[in-house]
Amino acid sequence: MTRYFALSLIFLLATACAEPPPPPTPDAMAMPIDPHVAAVGRDPDPQPEALRDALRQFRDRFACNSISGCPAEATLLNFGWTARPYVQQVFDKAPEQAQYRARAVRVVAELRDPLARTFLRDRLQDADPETRAYAIFGLGLLDDRELVHLLPSVGRDDPTAWMAPVRLSALWLALRWGDPTAQRAFLQQLALLANQQMAVQGLVWGLTLCMRDDGPHCQAVLPLIARHPNFLVRRAVAKAMALAPLPSYGAGLVALTTESARSISEPAEQALRVLSRQDLHGPAEWRRWCAATGCQQAADAAIAALAAELTPTTR
Repeated sequence: MTRYFALSLIFLLATACAEPPPPPTPDAMAMPIDPHVAAVGRDPDPQPEALRDALRQFRDRFACNSISGCPAEATLLNFGWTARPYVQQVFDKAPEQAQYRARAVRVVAELRDPLARTFLRDRLQDADPETRAYAIFGLGLLDDRELVHLLPSVGRDDPTAWMAPVRLSALWLALRWGDPTAQRAFLQQLALLANQQMAVQGLVWGLTLCMRDDGPHCQAVLPLIARHPNFLVRRAVAKAMALAPLPSYGAGLVALTTESARSISEPAEQALRVLSRQDLHGPAEWRRWCAATGCQQAADAAIAALAAELTPTTR
């Protein structure tokens, strides 16, 4: 018993003399480790689910394309600058032929994040003309004046319809920065493209720029573009003419009412009701209205006047 008492006394004395453990550091007290994060390795600040879904749909050619539209674009733009690095990653990982590759550059451009300057500048030499066009557009929105010395030559190394988006973006930016010759040059480009079946990308992008508040005045060339055989071009021009209908648009709008696609026929009929101040419906009624008002003659005269205005004169 005496031996057991002595051992117990020694153990108590050793415990009492031992140094106490150090107090927890402020960092440890302020940032406790979440056992769930430690167990599964999850990011404590994950990407918002809506943003992740939008990025997935953006890459899906059935959910995002030039025919049916791309609702994911609006979602990404609503996230503002938060979405910019993720959209850039989509571009960086995209195959060369991916239909969403150029569109990603356009979304980055429309986000207007100053941190995108380097990304957009790196796209100026891209092999794809749409990608280059959207890069110029984005740098213009950021008012990147380093482009000033490039505008006279950008896109002019290849005068084909293939490079038309690049030329149109450059002319839009020149007009935005006060070049008095850019307006006429922009119309000349659209008038030339209107007679080329393969100029779809350039015409659609040009019409998109026309519909911007800071875009060129394109009213004179719309009756000519309305005759283009491509569906995407006709849909874009129907939307452009519906913004502020003019008498010279009448014949083109009447022709567009015959389209089976409601995305074309509906804005065309709406524009005609504004123009005519009549509540008519269907192609047959609009053709009778056109015959009674001479709308075809008005369109032909407008197209002839455009050709005369844009044709160089020799003195």
